[in-house]
Amino acid sequence: MSGLAEYFLELGVNVSGSDASESHITKSLEKAGAVINIGHREENLPYDAEVVVYTSALKNDYNPELEKAKKLGIRTFKRAEMLGEIVNNKFLIAISGTHGKTTTTAMTGKLLEDAGLDPIVFVGGNVSLFGGRSSRFGKGNFAVVEADEYDRSFLTLKPNLIVITNIEEDHLDIYGNLQNIKESFKKFCYQSKPDARLIFYGDDSNINSVIDSVTREKISYGFREGNYLKITGYKLLDNKLSFSILNSESSYEGIKINLYGKHNILNTTACFAVAKCLNIDFNVFRRSIASFKTVERRLQLKYEDKGIRIYDDYAHHPTEIKSSLSALKEISDGRIISIFQPHLYSRTKDFYLEFAKALAQADQVILTDIYPAREKPIEGVTSKLILDELKKLNHEALLFHEFSDITDYLSNNIRNGDIIVFQGAGDITDACSMFISKISGAK
Repeated sequence: MSGLAEYFLELGVNVSGSDASESHITKSLEKAGAVINIGHREENLPYDAEVVVYTSALKNDYNPELEKAKKLGIRTFKRAEMLGEIVNNKFLIAISGTHGKTTTTAMTGKLLEDAGLDPIVFVGGNVSLFGGRSSRFGKGNFAVVEADEYDRSFLTLKPNLIVITNIEEDHLDIYGNLQNIKESFKKFCYQSKPDARLIFYGDDSNINSVIDSVTREKISYGFREGNYLKITGYKLLDNKLSFSILNSESSYEGIKINLYGKHNILNTTACFAVAKCLNIDFNVFRRSIASFKTVERRLQLKYEDKGIRIYDDYAHHPTEIKSSLSALKEISDGRIISIFQPHLYSRTKDFYLEFAKALAQADQVILTDIYPAREKPIEGVTSKLILDELKKLNHEALLFHEFSDITDYLSNNIRNGDIIVFQGAGDITDACSMFISKISGAK
């Protein structure tokens, strides 16, 4: 939602909006010129409003501004519908997938900017390279968009280039099962522009089962033989990942990124595939990717002192947690402590076993209460489900209900060489900030 607000502010449109609570995002939008109201009330809707855009996360919940807009006959759009109105007439690059799409979108947007193509970019996270915003305003004929499958939002898009990073079970409150997720991705591929090309992670069996019948030019990437773009020579050197990419004609060597983990090599290779499709010079790609900085809260290093490192990480699905912890293990000589806040009751109910197995990679796990977001509680579903499974695995795990108790515990128990990672899609980032302030003030 904030990316759309930023876009219309750049156009000189009067923008106002409401949110349930104040955040760094609402403050940033106010600074950019938007009128922001905290709390939802009828009177928040300006008398001269022409269009109301709302998030699909509202579902069927009553919202006074939206109801008033409908009564007054003001045009209303879901966020995804408005996004389609903006980008579908451009050369549209849509980055989709269960995981990795935010980082890949930011990488690709930066690449097109560095190649002089002046793209419009919409990302599902704040990007320091775009001035800390979740969008980039461009005047060129290209658009790069994070294509979100939640609530089937990506079905409003008509891309020229589709990237699918992976397909896995998620948002089961919307889809019910994996087969429905696959059908939605298949529909997304089919409704692309007639001459569209499809870039996909070729090692993913779920993707392969989706695209078998899709009649589009296809470009696969991955670690295995048989991919059009094959990743080789992966190594960690001087805290940088280095690797090469092979195709049937050439070897593209000396690719370096300031990120950790195999998942980020895959994200980078997807971006490289876009560069190939757009005939962007390899040296332009290599320089662009070497200076890429992580998206906010994507395994973001927030503090380093006396051998202690603290990361803020948006990971909220078992696969994402596993990828982040695996990446940290590659660079760690000490303990890894994960502070995890489960996101949504439904997701916790569906994946508590998988969460425990993924978190068990950490040396110690600290759990918080579930962040409910848009959901109401489900009887019997609490963070204790994950805690109990971790204990069955004989793993050291604790559950705290207050962030202050977490910061107190960490302050008294961390050691030199520890990596502490705060993980989750809710307000766990506030606990990360609290802890950094506490240990910084203690010096």
